[in-house]
Amino acid sequence: MIRNFLFHRVNPKRDALWDPMDVQLFDRCIEFITRNFETALIEELALTDKLKFKNRFATIMFDDGYKDNIEYAAPILKKYNCKASFYVVTDCINKNFPTWTHLLEHLFQFTSKKELVMDFNFLPAALQIKKLNDTAERLSYVKKLKPFLKTLPHEQRNEAIDRILKSYDDTEIPALMMSWNDLQQLRSEGHYIGSHSVSHCMLGTMSDEREITYELVESGKRIKEMLGYFPITISYPVGSYNEATKRLARKAGYKIGLAVKQDIYDPSKSDEFEIPRIELYNEFWWKTRLRISNSLENFKKLIGYR
Repeated sequence: MIRNFLFHRVNPKRDALWDPMDVQLFDRCIEFITRNFETALIEELALTDKLKFKNRFATIMFDDGYKDNIEYAAPILKKYNCKASFYVVTDCINKNFPTWTHLLEHLFQFTSKKELVMDFNFLPAALQIKKLNDTAERLSYVKKLKPFLKTLPHEQRNEAIDRILKSYDDTEIPALMMSWNDLQQLRSEGHYIGSHSVSHCMLGTMSDEREITYELVESGKRIKEMLGYFPITISYPVGSYNEATKRLARKAGYKIGLAVKQDIYDPSKSDEFEIPRIELYNEFWWKTRLRISNSLENFKKLIGYR
């Protein structure tokens, strides 16, 4: 049994829509995990016979490739002699441009424009708006829009995002991502760099297998070009995958596929191309502690909570 703990951002700066984990909380998490589990890279565990031992294993993982991973998280990992895997969106690293999920929230927070025509027939009536008068209205709207966009087919989601980008063109895009030099430094310190696709597309919502293959193959090639190896791990963006995604990932040369699922990984039961991870958030320690032990998810299952 392996507990795979997933993080995204670690930062002292707060965010109204997607709050990074506070630095002190991250320190507490890593201290607790390294004290109670044997930590290793999933790339070392999933494909070796270490699982024959009865050790309580844990892994640390980061998705996306944010700069604060190396600024704030990496020193804490070093403090506790803990190695981690970082799964990066290669276009975001190339261009220092955030993922669409982060960009969407940033635009709604910082634009000064009021007009936004979202007259798409694939959106429910409540989301087909023409004006958002202030920041409060925009934040309320995007909190509903973002989860709905994740349910749409790839083409429709891109159409909606393109409209928002063109409408809110007065907003400066923040430079938040690591560079290839940063990733080379992490690699030299014993961490692993894997793929999180080329552009953070939700692979399970894409119908064109050529496009899926491009996201899988080209991200791996870029990592090989910059770091010297084709990664064995693909972390599915937004946890989106299906049987076609898994099949094409194998064909591309990956050995491991990472989902989310908020559950412990049992190698005797789980497919190596849908390994579950437990995502940790910026919450009170008591709740984070329940997530680490998986007690929170077990309780939800017990009461039938979804």
